[in-house]
Amino acid sequence: MERVLTLHFIDGSKLSFDFPEQSTNLAAKRLKLADMMGKNLVIEAEGQVLVFPTSSIKYLALSIPMLGKKDAKAALPGHAILGARIRS
Repeated sequence: MERVLTLHFIDGSKLSFDFPEQSTNLAAKRLKLADMMGKNLVIEAEGQVLVFPTSSIKYLALSIPMLGKKDAKAALPGHAILGARIRS
């Protein structure tokens, strides 16, 4: 399963990352997702540490295999809307 994180920046640019599974534990996945909403998003990629201020990010798009479809409901915040489709 491919795990992809795409950062959509305020200036209209975007940057995508693919990455291995970070944890098989549901609680750890939930904590990692919550941590992503902090002041800075930190990503280690290709021998570099990249720090993105969340103030420069318009939104994040994270592929569902990050959580696993059956675990998405449990890993996402209680107020998350599930099963939505994008309509332009």
